[in-house]
Amino acid sequence: MHGVEYLSDVVILLVISIFIVVTLSKLRISPVLGYLLAGAMIGRNGFDIIAEPGYAEALSEYGVVFLLFVIGLELTFERLMKMRRYVFGFGGLQLLLSAIAIYFALDFGWNFIFAEEHIKQEPIIIVIIACALAFSSTAIVLQVLAESGKKTGRTGRLSLAVLLMQDLAVVPLLAILPILSNKENVAITMSIASGKAICAILFITIFGRWLIKPLFSLIASAKKDEVYVTTTLLIVLSAALATSQLGLSTAMGAFMAGIIIAETEYRNRVEDSIMPFQGIFLSLFFITVGMSIDWRFIMQYWDNVFFAAIALMIIKASVIYLICKIFKVQKGVAINASILLSQGSEFAFILFNLAAAQNILHKETAQFLLMTVSLTMALTPLLAILGNKIENKFDMMQLNKKRCEEDIAIDFNHHVILAGFGRAGKVIAYMLDQTNISYVAVESNASLAKSAYKSGFPVYHGDLGSIEMANFLRADRAATVILSMSDKISVRKAVKSLSENFPSLNIISRVEDLRHGKLIKRVGQTTTVPSIIETGMQLGSVALKEFGVVDHAVIAMKDRMRKNNYNFIEELDLFKQ
Repeated sequence: MHGVEYLSDVVILLVISIFIVVTLSKLRISPVLGYLLAGAMIGRNGFDIIAEPGYAEALSEYGVVFLLFVIGLELTFERLMKMRRYVFGFGGLQLLLSAIAIYFALDFGWNFIFAEEHIKQEPIIIVIIACALAFSSTAIVLQVLAESGKKTGRTGRLSLAVLLMQDLAVVPLLAILPILSNKENVAITMSIASGKAICAILFITIFGRWLIKPLFSLIASAKKDEVYVTTTLLIVLSAALATSQLGLSTAMGAFMAGIIIAETEYRNRVEDSIMPFQGIFLSLFFITVGMSIDWRFIMQYWDNVFFAAIALMIIKASVIYLICKIFKVQKGVAINASILLSQGSEFAFILFNLAAAQNILHKETAQFLLMTVSLTMALTPLLAILGNKIENKFDMMQLNKKRCEEDIAIDFNHHVILAGFGRAGKVIAYMLDQTNISYVAVESNASLAKSAYKSGFPVYHGDLGSIEMANFLRADRAATVILSMSDKISVRKAVKSLSENFPSLNIISRVEDLRHGKLIKRVGQTTTVPSIIETGMQLGSVALKEFGVVDHAVIAMKDRMRKNNYNFIEELDLFKQ
């Protein structure tokens, strides 16, 4: 078999990719940072493990193509119209003001940051850098929002609007960069390229709208999932090829193809089929970017890199906070959003590498900027924790102040305290309402507590593991406390605090299984309800009834299994591994 020298490199890259995703997902850290670090270690400036980096670089270019296609799938016209005030208003202002502020900061501090004589200060270069640094990381921000449960909250919606505007703006930037490499006839080249871009957009839009729906209708009739994958790849690569032949960015064609498909009913199927390819190639892209990182360069200029990263985050956070005030965003949300969106973007890697390859940016300038963006991205998960705490604190102060004013005359007595107002908590609340048992709920997620309160539920924002909150809810007069949270640490903390401070209080705790229940009972007196076992019992009950087993026999069996805290199940050793 000939020409398989590159296979060892591919195997190495795939092993690294899997290891990084698994390890960093457990640590709740963005894989992007891991890819960059791994690339730096295996590249020419590290241990030089990859023999032919050209193969990886060629494959990695598809990562950018698929990323822009997926972004296009998210930008339906209906969605943009619903969020237009924040996408074009807030997001547009953020990009414009951030780019202007960064431009003046670079113009002022250029000689301090880039001390080498061979790196010249040109206005067009500073404009490119300022625009690229004004973007925030879509991958990291969305991951942090998902982990904190704020993706659908005010902070999440605000951040999403900014990211959507940035996704729209990156396409013309990618198209302009090749034009700027021809510095002698920029005006003429830009005019020709603009005409080509308009023609390409019109052609892809008209031809795509005419072809896409009939094509996918035909594909759907085949009822084969693999045909969706093949067709999606064909559309993406064809659109990328079309714009490439016109001298434009391949990513621009993929982006337009995504927008066209987003308007059809096949969007979800297409997105599902393309995501694995996007993930693989995008991971290769970040690894190859990491392979270009020069450790010696970092060690030489570490102080300037650190200063530039902190300055960039302060500038962007200040601009975003100012715009939040203009749009009358609540203080806690404004602070959190400012911190969350203050880092550089993965698009900066794309833009700076492309600019360096086309000699628009000096190699060392691009290297310095890549290091700066990498550092801001590395700091984001840590700063996001601080931002969440600040937002929660402000939300708690505002929500509980309002509730205290409304409930000042209420005297809790012989009531149920329900901790956790997620799906399980709402079911419990419904059952208590139906039997006219008074209860008060406490929820640690500020946006969830606020939403429940607005819907008319007696929900406070706070943590029942705090003695102050327990006293506020008059745990000393409560009949029962029900802990419905799924988070093991929160359950353990609440049981320990309540048992120590209110020893006679009846506590019912949701636990995962018998083993988890034993661990919880060690820290305090409580009755445990293992959710996994109860789910199995309910499923088994339905199955038995389907086979004609009478209701009273099923109920008797469940009672026997629950007797003495599920001792029957433990004796049977059903959960022995």
